[in-house]
Amino acid sequence: MSYRRLTPQEIEDLRNEMRAAGQWMKSELARRRRERAETEASPSGAGSTESVQSPSPMSNGEASGSAPGDEEV
Repeated sequence: MSYRRLTPQEIEDLRNEMRAAGQWMKSELARRRRERAETEASPSGAGSTESVQSPSPMSNGEASGSAPGDEEV
């Protein structure tokens, strides 16, 4: 398998995607903490035990725009 260096634009795009994913994760964790605090503060048996996850800003393979191995060097 051969690899190639990322172009400056690809590096910048990757940084932006990582920033967006980090911001999403921060807000997701805050939402879960709030939800857990509300659930623990409510009377026993009230509230759902199921957690709902908000959609991630990135799905697998979306970060580079193509699946690994799709490009030839």
